[in-house]
Amino acid sequence: MQQKLFYCETRGNKEEVDMAMELFAAVNLSVNAGTNVEERFTTYTIYSESNDEISNIKLALENAIEEWKSSGLYFSSPQISTIKKEDWTEVWKRYFKIQHISPKLVIKASWLDYTQKSSEVVVEIDPGMSFGTGSHETTQSCLKFIEKISNGEAKLSFLDVGCGSGILSIAASKFGFTPLFAFDYDEECILATKENMARNHIAPKRINLQQADVKEYKTGQQFDIVVANIISSVLTANHKRLLSWIKPGRYLILAGILKVEYDKVRKFFITEDVLEIETSTEKEWTCGLFQKNS
Repeated sequence: MQQKLFYCETRGNKEEVDMAMELFAAVNLSVNAGTNVEERFTTYTIYSESNDEISNIKLALENAIEEWKSSGLYFSSPQISTIKKEDWTEVWKRYFKIQHISPKLVIKASWLDYTQKSSEVVVEIDPGMSFGTGSHETTQSCLKFIEKISNGEAKLSFLDVGCGSGILSIAASKFGFTPLFAFDYDEECILATKENMARNHIAPKRINLQQADVKEYKTGQQFDIVVANIISSVLTANHKRLLSWIKPGRYLILAGILKVEYDKVRKFFITEDVLEIETSTEKEWTCGLFQKNS
């Protein structure tokens, strides 16, 4: 069994982390970001179990960094190294804290202690190598919209597009949504979601979980709530599929969108039958809540 991970690392200005994360995603590079406040930089790290793959990632990152210079973004030269798997789990834990999303909803990392109040819904998450700890603005906006929709509504069906760690589906489950469906193209995300379901005492059959890409996912039904927290280019390329999954009169939550790109993205979804209900902007990111009338 492989006991070590290969990783490629670069550093950039911590003030530009939101833009950087969108650029990494746009070139299909899934990174972990950690900020050193005292030294004012953010370290971006990409992990792999394959030496050949990490070498290809380094080359792709070098090419991307060169192109990004024209946008005024500068990164250090990427470097490859290795880390023991058991050590890796400790490296990224230091960056995650308990997240109070709202007075009612708390996201707790699995390794942190927290005394739950009787009025609170607590979701316990260990993201592994997937996206979704509750710390990113896009995740927080989605969670707030999910909580808002859950108030006064009972047993709403739910689809999580690009589920990552499963954080949104698990929160939806605790708010009483049912039935629940989720998918992601990344096997690591499927494994992380299953593990996080177990941490939150959610039965395996409670969430219908599949490994699939957005353009390949097949479902024979529509949903009361569809949440898609993925990159802008994937949202726009699959806007017709996303809209087709919503029941008449029900809701679509779109996230993972830089605020400078939001107007461009929303134009793909606004139609005579689809209205924008509300937006939420946190730092560089905007999340939109839409309603399909028919």
